[in-house]
Amino acid sequence: MAQCNGCLKDNILGFCTTCQRRLFNRSKVSPQLRFNWEEISKRIDGQPMGFSISGVQRKGFIGKPRGVELYPKMDLGEKSFFIIKPMLSNFNLPDQSPANEHVTMLMARQIFGIKTAECAFVRFANGSPAYITKRFDYNEKGEKLNQEDFASVLQASHKYYSKTYQDVGEWLSPINRIEFLRVLIFNFLTGNGDAHLKNISLLETAHGDMMLSPAYDLMNTKIHLPDNLLALNLFRELEQTSLPLGEKYIYSSDDFVNFGKRLNVRENIIYKIINLFEAKEQEAKDMIGKSFLSDYAKNLYKSNISENYARFRKK
Repeated sequence: MAQCNGCLKDNILGFCTTCQRRLFNRSKVSPQLRFNWEEISKRIDGQPMGFSISGVQRKGFIGKPRGVELYPKMDLGEKSFFIIKPMLSNFNLPDQSPANEHVTMLMARQIFGIKTAECAFVRFANGSPAYITKRFDYNEKGEKLNQEDFASVLQASHKYYSKTYQDVGEWLSPINRIEFLRVLIFNFLTGNGDAHLKNISLLETAHGDMMLSPAYDLMNTKIHLPDNLLALNLFRELEQTSLPLGEKYIYSSDDFVNFGKRLNVRENIIYKIINLFEAKEQEAKDMIGKSFLSDYAKNLYKSNISENYARFRKK
């Protein structure tokens, strides 16, 4: 059965009309690109650094759709409205990383109501898989919006070790603290061990306010490498920093309740969020089953979800 390359809607070849509108301003773009990664690799943003998914993920830029095609950003003065990521160059199941990030982003938005960047699963001309995401730091007029990640906001000396999620949460407005709690629980349950300070940002609104940006770079890092369930400590006490890799940041729902209370989120709202996540385990697994992941990767991801939910429910 064919699924939409944007939202995974059944019986769709390519992109459904809703995804054409949300991603490409109603252009009928093909998920089969006419270029390969090598044509834009010289535009890679960043170099490998550290033992993390984000540190080794290559990123390139794609221009605004020209007719029905996406094309590489070639000129320095040209705006890049999309970011493209090829498959990982190493680690376990490297060819599954685009589908992994795609389905994880969709689960966040469609199942748990988390605001995310628009994204899609595509293939290069040679058939190699890729992940694309629409940049949210441009408004509808094509004007650049201010965006600042929390490594900068908190003046952190290291994106992993110098600050905690509590430091981030206390900086946010009350309404953003609720959204942040939901994102953290989602990252824990889906095994995203790379939600460090540079993967959490503030974005300028139309009124000039700086609010929590849509979530981005969501994926199950456990599929690809031995990783923690979260990238940072929840609490300022740095309670799990010295534990071995893979044993850090193993919390339960009670810890997230405590975290929400520390951020002055009302208790009834915290438990409403907890109950929503607990009720959606099977729905999350069903979406994984519809994704572009291989059968082996689907089973591995579902197994990770089961293990993480068991930890979450442990009292």
